[in-house]
Amino acid sequence: MLTTGEEVAPLDPLPCPVTLAWSGSDTLLPVEVNGAVARARLPDARLVVLPGVGHVPMIDDPEGVARTILQTPGAVAQHR
Repeated sequence: MLTTGEEVAPLDPLPCPVTLAWSGSDTLLPVEVNGAVARARLPDARLVVLPGVGHVPMIDDPEGVARTILQTPGAVAQHR
């Protein structure tokens, strides 16, 4: 849902459980800056900072990323 320019309107309420899994060591999109923007756009989402991973956490810690996804409410029930 775009508003003006490149701004994205907040998605509130969320249509389903959402987890924002952010790389704790991402220097391209640091959680301190870009995570705050994501939280503003998805105010009810769960934010999980993945420690020790960079910009591509699926390469740095694939098991940790999978575990984080499966911890999203409803993910296990939908996975089965």
